[in-house]
Amino acid sequence: MHVVRFAEAPEYTAPGHHDMAMVRLQGREAGPSSDLWIGVSVLAPGGGTTLSSSAQEKMYVVLDGTLHIANGETEVSLGKWDSCRIAPGEDRRLTNKTNSPVTVLLAMPLSADERQRNP
Repeated sequence: MHVVRFAEAPEYTAPGHHDMAMVRLQGREAGPSSDLWIGVSVLAPGGGTTLSSSAQEKMYVVLDGTLHIANGETEVSLGKWDSCRIAPGEDRRLTNKTNSPVTVLLAMPLSADERQRNP
């Protein structure tokens, strides 16, 4: 069993993210994992990401607030407990268009290199 207390979860930054506070709850620097990592992001009003893609699938769950997710063709608004899958290679942009913070849970697989290092 590996426990990470939210108050002790390591912060991280990512390119193309602005006005966001991000912590890892499990995986990578937050502890051992053979397949995935999970984190929580809090987007300040006006915060979000640039439109970009990655090789890894992403799963988002809105824990609080209203999040807008766009893929360059479609934009949706997600509320509390709504979720969205972004496919590998699919563009995505997250935006907080409200006046209140948005809290989002993110789950992503580790890269193939990371999985080989953490059997």
